[in-house]
Amino acid sequence: MPIRKVPSGAALLLLCLLLSSIITSAQPVHATKAEWSKPYKPFRIAGNLYYVGTYDLSCYLITTPKGHILINTALETTVGMLKANVEALGFKFEDIKIILISQAHFDHTGGLAAIQK
Repeated sequence: MPIRKVPSGAALLLLCLLLSSIITSAQPVHATKAEWSKPYKPFRIAGNLYYVGTYDLSCYLITTPKGHILINTALETTVGMLKANVEALGFKFEDIKIILISQAHFDHTGGLAAIQK
């Protein structure tokens, strides 16, 4: 498999996400917050990096001509919101080709199966 060059801004974001997952303490699976499902307007952070998450669960979209990268999938119940946020920015949800998860907590992985379908 060929090595692909990652844009420097995206590489920095990925490094920060990986480091935060190392120092984050585990949370109970049953813990939920109303803010996790609260809508939040998507926005461009810089270059081809966008915030597409909820009010209190961060999800990021990195756009590329060969397909997009989604970082984190939030909760299963918020997948429709993530899709709407991606489309509100003018991108196609179906163009997401890679999904990255910053940590294995349910609030980061909950929507993974629904999005993969």
